[in-house]
Amino acid sequence: MTNWTHMAALAAEIPALPGAACKAHCDLYERTISEHHAAGRLTKTELDDARREALRLCAGCEAQMQCRAWLDALPKSRRPRGVVAGVVITTAGTPSKTATPATLGASGTGS
Repeated sequence: MTNWTHMAALAAEIPALPGAACKAHCDLYERTISEHHAAGRLTKTELDDARREALRLCAGCEAQMQCRAWLDALPKSRRPRGVVAGVVITTAGTPSKTATPATLGASGTGS
């Protein structure tokens, strides 16, 4: 399978999610992926700031429940990395269990 064919197949799996807050903020959500920090493309502060802002947007998103249902239905190996459905997804495809400023909810209480 070519890269384009693979990417098209992945994109076809993403639901429409009307009203999703993330749709106009692709660059922001891309910056929430930890591999960009590991590769030196982002500082830790830039990664944390992007995650905090993305989590804030997710917290007020009208499509969050549908997004979470979609995420939960994906095998771990197929889950996107970074902030998705109001959680930080690690390179292992699992939600981060670390309560850092970047993974705290919009209220800052860690909920």
